[in-house]
Amino acid sequence: MSTFDKWAERVYAETDFGRSVATSTAGLLGLSIYLYRGDWVIAAFSSIIFFPIARVVASALHSKFAESTEQKAKRKRAEDLYARLSKDEKEVVSAFVQAGGCVLTWGQVNRLSIPSAGIESLIQREALWTSMTADGMRETFVLDSEVFDIGQVKEGECPLLI
Repeated sequence: MSTFDKWAERVYAETDFGRSVATSTAGLLGLSIYLYRGDWVIAAFSSIIFFPIARVVASALHSKFAESTEQKAKRKRAEDLYARLSKDEKEVVSAFVQAGGCVLTWGQVNRLSIPSAGIESLIQREALWTSMTADGMRETFVLDSEVFDIGQVKEGECPLLI
């Protein structure tokens, strides 16, 4: 296998988005300069110099896009989950929203008139779980923060999340 074949195999087997875009754009830049100037040395140096810049920019843009897409998907899953909640489950979410946070102590929950079936159901849906306070002194119920945010929007508590 020749050096060119090894290089081509490596370039086309690449899975790093930034490197793939950088390779393509640096190659196009080099080809353009060569076709315009007819000097392969300037074309090669231009491609070599441009490659890392293109890689950094492409990787940063791709990372930002992937993070945004992930956040949108996470929010959509929470909205879909909230839409499927029963009346009792929504009442539990509402209690957390009214209390002002996605964490309530057992004592707070016991003082509220929250349906226990809604609590257990949210636990089974993995939207609610038990935890400990930061000082480790009291047990708490923790509502998934995405579900809490959707609950705030649905109750008009936080219109900026829409």
